[in-house]
Amino acid sequence: MVNDNMSRPHRSMSATDLSAIFDEVQTERLVLRRPRIEDGPAMFAVHGDPATNRYNPAGTDADLATSEEALREWRQHWEDNGFGYWAVMLSNTTKVVGFGGVMHVLWPKRDVLNLYYRLTPGVWGQGYATELARTAVTLARTYLPQWPVVARIRPANIPSIRTAERAGLQRRPDLDTENMDTEHIIFALGWFPTEAP
Repeated sequence: MVNDNMSRPHRSMSATDLSAIFDEVQTERLVLRRPRIEDGPAMFAVHGDPATNRYNPAGTDADLATSEEALREWRQHWEDNGFGYWAVMLSNTTKVVGFGGVMHVLWPKRDVLNLYYRLTPGVWGQGYATELARTAVTLARTYLPQWPVVARIRPANIPSIRTAERAGLQRRPDLDTENMDTEHIIFALGWFPTEAP
């Protein structure tokens, strides 16, 4: 059934159809699954850690309740759209080691898919963020091609820049001023000029 709701980031596939694709994805070394209510402590372990938030302008989550509120918002996005940020686990484990994927956002006043990846420091340096990002970008371009994929990264965050590039995003200096955001540089894939109204 075609979805004509322009506030939703897909027109040709229902949330149910997308959920069947995005709900749980296995890569070579990772399991990427829809976040669950009980993921709150794992969310706080990642988002409350100063090391993982070194380049985050908002800083760390102040407490578990802050992480759980973000988790509720992410889960609502899944309910509404059939995809969103995943909880990330290493294959053959049940411990969540991070979060990431794509989520629909308006930036700046345009529908885009925000590429996000944040993993616990214990698994850094092994290519997991790239594996996650490439999978998210591939699925986004295959099933949600009408929306560009965008990553906003602080210039000093070299590992994140490399991950975005390895996932196929290109540096777009022309978009840096789109959001009047002087803290980030922009990487994008599938960004084309919009037609005049």
